[in-house]
Amino acid sequence: MKNFRYLILCILMTPFLLLNNQCAKTKDVELINDTIDTTVNNSDTIYYGFVLNEVLYDPPSGLEGDSNNDSVRDPNDDEFIEFVNDTDSIFDLSGYKIYDAERLSLGTPNHVFPENTLINPGQAVVVFGGGIPTGNFGGAQVFTSSNQVLNLNNSGDLMTLTDSLGNIIIEFDVTPLSNNPNESYTRDPDLSGDFTQHNTVSGTLFSPGTKTDGTPF
Repeated sequence: MKNFRYLILCILMTPFLLLNNQCAKTKDVELINDTIDTTVNNSDTIYYGFVLNEVLYDPPSGLEGDSNNDSVRDPNDDEFIEFVNDTDSIFDLSGYKIYDAERLSLGTPNHVFPENTLINPGQAVVVFGGGIPTGNFGGAQVFTSSNQVLNLNNSGDLMTLTDSLGNIIIEFDVTPLSNNPNESYTRDPDLSGDFTQHNTVSGTLFSPGTKTDGTPF
């Protein structure tokens, strides 16, 4: 979807940001290098990304909306965000922060990744709003919001991921999407495609920690 604004952190010897389909070097990326310029690279630069792959901001009603599998459907606890380390290197998420639009304006994150959050190549990361996530979730690293709620509104909201220095890494704008999808939005195909409603891809409503077909990344 062209209306999505997102940034993908890229890594190839030095870090890059993918912004509106251009790969540009970044500066002040603490976990990799803090002395890199901002020149734009040529279009055939190879890059690998830390990818936002799926977002559930409107859990379905009833137990079918129990995305964290704790036997309780809760409109806040069952919200989730899924990232995937689509690189061949360990990715350090320590100190990265997730905000909704309200919390970003206040400077108080909805979630802070703890120290030593190391994501293996090909591994997913899932952050639920709360509850007691139960199960394997495809071998993903699973968290619940450190401030108890992700607070993703069904309309007019913006999810932002920043690094430990406050640099914006990824943004997900809910505005152009359905206000009440009762399912997640996921990339189709996984990792590289545009966002679309999950049911149109696999016939299921969400797939935290796995590909849309339920298999591990």
